[in-house]
Amino acid sequence: MRPVIGITCSLTASPIGDSIYTLERNIIARDYAGAIEYAGGTPLLVPHVEDVECIDRYLGVLDGLVLSGGGDIDPLLFGQEPHQNMGSVDRVRDEMELQLTQKALDQDLPILAICRGIQMLNVAAGGTIYQDIAAEMPQPTLRHSQTGAGWYASHTIDILSDSRLFQVFGSPTTRVNSFHHQAVRDVAEGFIVTAKAKDNVVEAIESPTHQFALGVQCHPEMMWERHPEALNLFTAFLKACQ
Repeated sequence: MRPVIGITCSLTASPIGDSIYTLERNIIARDYAGAIEYAGGTPLLVPHVEDVECIDRYLGVLDGLVLSGGGDIDPLLFGQEPHQNMGSVDRVRDEMELQLTQKALDQDLPILAICRGIQMLNVAAGGTIYQDIAAEMPQPTLRHSQTGAGWYASHTIDILSDSRLFQVFGSPTTRVNSFHHQAVRDVAEGFIVTAKAKDNVVEAIESPTHQFALGVQCHPEMMWERHPEALNLFTAFLKACQ
C-alpha cells in the first residue's frame, strides 16, 4: 500500500469581495503533492490546528511527514528578538509545526523538511536560525533568492560524503534552486550539517540516529521533473516510510 504522507500547509488571507473581512485559507503548492504521488506515496494535507489531540491524531495516521516551505519562523521560539529584516510570521502554524515535529522525532516518524521546513526541524530539535542571512551571516556572497524558474538550479552545494544525502544524490556536489533569506545557524544537538553552499550557508541537515530525518534548504518539489537527483530524494523518503 502507498504510505500516507502528511504535508504541512501555509496560510493565505484575502478580502471577501468588497468586505472589510478576510478569508484565511490553508494552502500548499501542487508540486509537493505531485512529487509525493509520483514517488509512490499518498499525499495528505495537514491544516493548522491548535489542539494537541488533533496533532496526535495526525501522527496516528501518517507514515511520514513533509515540512513544507513558507514564511519566517517566530524568533521568540528560539530565544531571539525579531530582526528588522524578518518577514511575516504565523504563530499558529509555528506552534503547531513545532509540536508536530517534536512528536514526530520522538516517534521516529520519517521527516523530509523543505526550505522553511529545515529551519523548523532545526528549531524543534533545539537549534537556531539566521533571521536574515545577508545581515547576520559573516560575508555571504551568493544570491539565495533567485529570480529564475522554480526548477532552475541556480547554485552549487557541497555534500558530506558520509551522509544519507550523499547516498541519495550519489555525488559530492550538486546544483539546487534557492528561495530563502533565512538559514540554519546553530545546528541542533543530534543533527549534523550534511551540505553547504559555497558561501557556507547550510543547505542540508540530517539525524544519524533517526530512520529518516533530513532537511534541505532548496525546493526539490520544484525540481524533480527535470532533475533526477531531486526525485531520488523523494524516492528515498518514501522507501523509509514503507
